[in-house]
Amino acid sequence: MDTTHLLQLTLITTKEALVGVALPVALLLFAVAYVEAAGYLDFERLFAKARGLQPVLGAVASAVPGCAGSITLTRLYGLGAVTAGTLYAAHVATLGDAAFVLWSRQPLETLALTAIVAAIGAIFGYVVQSTVVGRFLRLEDATFSCPVPNRLPLWAAALWPALLLLGLFAALLMPMQTFLSGGIALGLAALGAVILRLPPAPEPKRPLARALQSSVRDAAEIVVWVVAADVLFQVANAVSHGLLVQMLHGDVLADVLLATAVGLIPGCGPQIVVATLFVSGDLPFAALLANTLSQHGDAIFPLLKAQRRLAAYLTLAGGVVGAVVGLMWAGIMP
Repeated sequence: MDTTHLLQLTLITTKEALVGVALPVALLLFAVAYVEAAGYLDFERLFAKARGLQPVLGAVASAVPGCAGSITLTRLYGLGAVTAGTLYAAHVATLGDAAFVLWSRQPLETLALTAIVAAIGAIFGYVVQSTVVGRFLRLEDATFSCPVPNRLPLWAAALWPALLLLGLFAALLMPMQTFLSGGIALGLAALGAVILRLPPAPEPKRPLARALQSSVRDAAEIVVWVVAADVLFQVANAVSHGLLVQMLHGDVLADVLLATAVGLIPGCGPQIVVATLFVSGDLPFAALLANTLSQHGDAIFPLLKAQRRLAAYLTLAGGVVGAVVGLMWAGIMP
C-alpha cells in the first residue's frame, strides 16, 4: 500500500472516529461531571448510612461511565468510610472511560455489560467481606489520599469543544471532502494531546465551569486514544492484508486471555483500545467482559502510589475474575 492510500485511510478512519465517538462522549462526560460537581451525589453520606449494602452500592456507582465512581470509592476507603469488600466490588465493576466509547456506539450491549459487571462486582465484594478468600485478600486499613486530576484552563476547556463542533460540521456537511474533514479531525485529536500537557488550572467556584474543565479533559483524552486505536488497527490490518483481523477472529480463548491481560495494564487508554475493537466487530463479547472485569481504570493509580500491596491484590483479583467469567461466557469453562 502506497503513502497516498495510507494517508487516505488515516484521514477516513480519524473522521469516522470523531463523528461516532467525540460528541456523544463529550455530552455524557459533561453530564456525569456536572452531577458530581453540583453535589447532587454525596457518596460519603450515602455509604455511611447503608453499610450492609456498601458492596452493592459500590458496584453500581463504579458501573457508571467513567472512573469517577471507582476513584471516589478508593478515596473513601482510604478515609476508612467504606469496607474492603466495597473497594473490591468497585474495582471489579468499573467500566472506566471505555464505557463512553461503548455507550456511544452500542448502547444495548453496553447496558447488558453494565448490569453483568455490577452484579459480579457486588457478589465478589461480599465474598471478600465474608469468606476465607476474603480474609486472605483483606489488608489492614491504612489512610491515604487520592489526588485530584489536573484541570484544564478555561480557555482550553472552551476552545476544544468549539473546534469539535467545527470538525463535526465539516464531516457531516462535506462527506466527500475526505482530506478537509479528516484533516480537521486529525488536528482536533492532535490538539487534544497537546492540551492534556497543559499545567493544571485552579478550580473555579461554579459547578458548570468545574464540570466543563474536567469533562473536556477526559473527552480529549478519550478521543486521542480512540483515534490512535482506530488508525493503528486499520493501518496495521491494511499493511498485513487482513491478517490482523483473521488472527482476532480465529481463537476465542486467545481473545479472552489477551483482553484480560490488557485489563491488568493501569489506566483507561488500553481498555479504550479493547472497547474500540469490540464495537468494530473484531473482538467477541466474552473478551470485552473479561477486559471490563479485570481493568481498574484510573482508580488504580492512587493505590499504586500509596498502597502498592493492595493495588497488586486488586489487580490479581480482577484478572482472575475477568479470565474465569470471560471463559465461562465463551463456553470454554464449565
